[in-house]
Amino acid sequence: MLQPSHRGIYEYLWSEHKYSIIAISLKTFHGMAARLGRKPQILNWLRRIAVLAESERTELYNALLNAYLHIKPALTRKQRHEVIELLLVDERAATELIYQQALSIGEKSLYGCRLFFKGRRALYKFWDVQDRPGLWLCFGPFQLYLSPSQVFSRIAQTVSMKADDLAEHLSLLQNGISEEEFASWPETLRIQLHNNNLVATPGRSAILHPRAQMMSAETTTAPLQVDVYTAAALVLEKLWDSAEYPDDTLAQLPQHNEFLSAFNAEFMPEIEWQNDFCGNEAWDFIAGLFWQQRCAEAGYPEIDEDSSVGVGMEPADEVVHSEEGEHGHDEPDY
Repeated sequence: MLQPSHRGIYEYLWSEHKYSIIAISLKTFHGMAARLGRKPQILNWLRRIAVLAESERTELYNALLNAYLHIKPALTRKQRHEVIELLLVDERAATELIYQQALSIGEKSLYGCRLFFKGRRALYKFWDVQDRPGLWLCFGPFQLYLSPSQVFSRIAQTVSMKADDLAEHLSLLQNGISEEEFASWPETLRIQLHNNNLVATPGRSAILHPRAQMMSAETTTAPLQVDVYTAAALVLEKLWDSAEYPDDTLAQLPQHNEFLSAFNAEFMPEIEWQNDFCGNEAWDFIAGLFWQQRCAEAGYPEIDEDSSVGVGMEPADEVVHSEEGEHGHDEPDY
């Protein structure tokens, strides 16, 4: 399901990234927050996220301390002391402890926090369990929703894995496994799990994203049935994900010839390819949307409502509800 860009979706995504940005620097955090101000600079914001993903987290202690404040009220005096002591001597171990405690007390605000995920993967994707449980892909000028069943299907198709085998692997991740065990899994599977924002990697463990728990019951492996516009979005996603350097590609259109070369069943075996799919039509669709977004962010006049740019998309949800305050705009506590 394609929708036009929605500010609330990007604020939701920001709520997951903000602590990892604090881990780089507080100044950088404020700069990024400003980009989602009154007139969001969404494409510039996404590109900045990609560039910062490679930055050293020199302020990780402060970021973890902010995450800890979410779970502090639910911890005993002994547990609080353990976290603080561990933060002083082993930030990696403290990272795992904070996330495990967040899971044990059901602190939803930290479920998708990027402090606990692989730094440069799935930067523009997040899992939601509200009105439409599933995976959201935030491209900039538009967004795409995939159901858990669709995510399961495309992983199985991409890694050529039987449904039962994939379900078994996901079941193991639900309880958490060591990083050594996870590293022994096929590389193609690990890449797909990371690319779909499915695996938290705090400390020395690998854990299935708490909001993706429903995936363990999904066993569909049939190719995705999509229209040409959704196929265009999925090709763009795969080009971004397969790039060697995400900061060179995220939030940018690929070259026209690169897109056309990828718009085929060989590159995208996970979808059911239709004979009437036209690469140039797909290109015109996403190129038009990116052009429209660039114009809006540059302050140029909006495209007339009668324009065909929005064809193939459903109206955006008017409201994206927060869950227990997790997507607010609170400043970090120091």
